[in-house]
Amino acid sequence: MAYARKQSSRAEITRWYFENEYYFGDFHGDANGLLRHGYDVHLHYANFGVRKIAIHLPAGLPFPKAVWSHYIAGELTWKQESKGKGGILTLEPIHESGELEEVWSPGEYLDEVVEIRTRLLAGDTRALYLLWLCAVLDNQSTSPDIIEPPVPGGLAECLGPFGPVMEFFGLDPVILLAAAEGAPPSPVQEDHQQCCDAWIDALSQPESKRLLRKLLAEDAAVVKSEMLAAIRVFAPNSGWPNVTLGRTIGELLERTVVLRAEQEAKEREKREAAARRKALKQERERQDRMKQMVNAPQKWLREADKLVDARGTQNYKAAAEILADLRDAVGGDEGAQITCRHAAHLAKKHPTLTHLKSSLRKRGLLQ
Repeated sequence: MAYARKQSSRAEITRWYFENEYYFGDFHGDANGLLRHGYDVHLHYANFGVRKIAIHLPAGLPFPKAVWSHYIAGELTWKQESKGKGGILTLEPIHESGELEEVWSPGEYLDEVVEIRTRLLAGDTRALYLLWLCAVLDNQSTSPDIIEPPVPGGLAECLGPFGPVMEFFGLDPVILLAAAEGAPPSPVQEDHQQCCDAWIDALSQPESKRLLRKLLAEDAAVVKSEMLAAIRVFAPNSGWPNVTLGRTIGELLERTVVLRAEQEAKEREKREAAARRKALKQERERQDRMKQMVNAPQKWLREADKLVDARGTQNYKAAAEILADLRDAVGGDEGAQITCRHAAHLAKKHPTLTHLKSSLRKRGLLQ
């Protein structure tokens, strides 16, 4: 907290977050220093093109270098700390001002960044693939011939949790579906409680007492975080399945266009089907109402009067609809005579209600 307060005199600071918003100027403190001193993720947004996330991993990347080196390149960097295994993973693709749609509440994306960190700590290489995509698809004339790294299994399952981050960086999330084609399924993950139980059983009695004393004497949240990190080290992921497909960025983008068109066609079909169902339901209700109208036309004339007296364009339209349905329900000259006479009565009673008259004319009830 003391270190955080030295970085800005105007930021809102708690143990859980450090937030600063600028209308002029920019933050000149040490964001990486804040991560090293206790915060887990950093998000920086500016409407002149800056979109950056940084993730602190105190135990380092939980993958062999032979794995993570395929994904970390260009605008996605890994900087290991001078002491210990920890380091900071930074994604900062280059975008020009106005190139991407403006974001009004960038803080809303923090939960998704935390989710990426959680998946990285669990050894999920899908998070690395996502970050690679965001890094390689910036506005610096990315070559369509760049070959993708190994594709992790179960990539399509990440469309929900990763989608908002991809949109933040200007990507169509459907590219994950394109990338997932031909990849293996995700592995069955070991239950977290089982990992905790195994770690606890392996603790010696002196170590158990030491942790208990530390939990009672120090910040419980910090101690819990340290124990969870120890559990991850104790039960490392055995390796995420992946496959080398050798596709280019150009091929992925072309496939994304096709999949997006297919999705939009399906959504359009769903909307049209829903509209048809709604229209059929409304017509059934209209027919039922018209059966009632035949037996009690005066009741429905009074209902139209109530709607007009309540005022409002929607009420005028509803009143005109009632009269039109009543005309069709009674039928013939009698139906037209009853409803047109009442429409003329309403127009005479409310001479200044132009929207009412317009609604009646559209229904053919008023000359």
